[in-house]
Amino acid sequence: MVSAISGSSPATQHSSSSSSSNAAQEAALEKQIQDLEDQAKAIKDQVKAAQVQQDIAVAQAKLDALKAADKAAKADQGQSAPSAAALRQAEFDGEKTTSSNEFWM
Repeated sequence: MVSAISGSSPATQHSSSSSSSNAAQEAALEKQIQDLEDQAKAIKDQVKAAQVQQDIAVAQAKLDALKAADKAAKADQGQSAPSAAALRQAEFDGEKTTSSNEFWM
């Protein structure tokens, strides 16, 4: 009986040290997996952020183009249509105010 007890003791020690080694490896692998998952999430967040930045840039370019078109349209309106005061002054000075004046002057 004594030999049976002493014979099983080294096997028990081996399995407990193997078990703690496996636990350490499992913990290390779990940490590695978590780190990789965190990296993957960070990369996804960076990609999303880059896409949002690109969308912002496109929208800003469209806005700038619309503002420039509005400004150009206002400038064209201001140049092509003289003010009423300028027309009255031209008539007072005896200048032609429109091309139709040629027919009746």
